[in-house]
Amino acid sequence: MEEPSGTKKLGVRALAKMTGYSTGTISRVLNNSALVNKDTRRQVLEAIEKAGYTRNPAARALATQRTKTIGAVVPTLAHSIFARFLNAIEQELAGQGYALVIATSGGDAEAEERRARELVDLGAEGLILSGAEHNMALLEFLAAGNIPAICTSVCEGQDGLPAIGYDNAALGEKALRFLASRGHDNVSVIHGPTENNDRTRLRIDGVLAGAKEAGAEVHLFETSLDVAGGASSAANIFALKRQPGSAVLCLSDVLALGVLFEAGRHGIAVPQDLSLMGFDDLDWAAHSVPPLTTIRLPTARMGTSVAKALMGRLDAAKEIETLRLDAEIVERGSVADLRGR
Repeated sequence: MEEPSGTKKLGVRALAKMTGYSTGTISRVLNNSALVNKDTRRQVLEAIEKAGYTRNPAARALATQRTKTIGAVVPTLAHSIFARFLNAIEQELAGQGYALVIATSGGDAEAEERRARELVDLGAEGLILSGAEHNMALLEFLAAGNIPAICTSVCEGQDGLPAIGYDNAALGEKALRFLASRGHDNVSVIHGPTENNDRTRLRIDGVLAGAKEAGAEVHLFETSLDVAGGASSAANIFALKRQPGSAVLCLSDVLALGVLFEAGRHGIAVPQDLSLMGFDDLDWAAHSVPPLTTIRLPTARMGTSVAKALMGRLDAAKEIETLRLDAEIVERGSVADLRGR
């Protein structure tokens, strides 16, 4: 029987001499033979590693039945918030000898299922998913394969899946109440597509709940989740000639950037003529002119927590528990205080 490619440099005989095991035992372990019991396999692999022999990843996966690979399916890589999230995951995994493979779904449920299957075919032992809503075919695939998965960017999972993230509805309400506390009772809310995005819908629900409690008027504008979408929605808002001092709440910082650009084109000063608040706290938010008031999402903490939870499940059979992470409002210079005017 041909040995895996990682054994050819030394050969079975050399490995047998180095470890004290027979050539037959070494060959059976490296070829993942069912004739080797679990304890013997472990002892042989430990002896091989102690002898200083490093097998290539394919040979290691074959011998141990572990790939130490985690898959992540995210809607897009176009926004830096996902880069921050994935970077935190990769750093935590790399420290424990794990690898991260990434796929994008475009926010489409069927594409998410297809990409998830592809990642598992590539050797992913666990999956990281965005949001709580996933199609039944994906859920059945995970259950049938006993594949651990975590919903992220939400604090409640679906059909038994654990979640690690934040309460989008509570944060939407928090943002609206903050603006109302600064005297803004007429707020335009710009958000991305709600279809196939439970996080956005939850944020809108929270905004509406906060507006009802505060007695504020809210106007919703749905657009593409990019700078151009924010700019086009801002142009529509300015065409309505709302009174100076009303606020715009963007449910993503990338939309707020578009509003800033469009306000400049119309000669509208932020926050003197228009208050602006974002959602995410992207890297540039503290450096825009004026600096953007926004909600700082615990993106890096979420990534680290997700990585630790999946490794604990795969390495030690620890149950993955749902975890709610706190987020905070970062008050900067883009929101005027209208109280007392």
